[in-house]
Amino acid sequence: MKNDNDTNTRDQNRSTPTAAHLTRRQLASHLGVSTRTIDNLMTRGLPYLKLTGKLVRFPRAEVENWLAQRQVTRS
Repeated sequence: MKNDNDTNTRDQNRSTPTAAHLTRRQLASHLGVSTRTIDNLMTRGLPYLKLTGKLVRFPRAEVENWLAQRQVTRS
């Protein structure tokens, strides 16, 4: 028998950008870009996990590190 708390926690993990792995849509929303931009960044080295044919997840910590390495500072 399913526990309502388990279902609620699972639903929160799907929509919460603080989860360990993000969907394409969650990452796009978090960064304020389109999902097409996420696809373009994937071709440029954005770290992701390919689970099945089109199903991918983005490890949050690795994505944050990848972005930090590309941060431009003004001199």
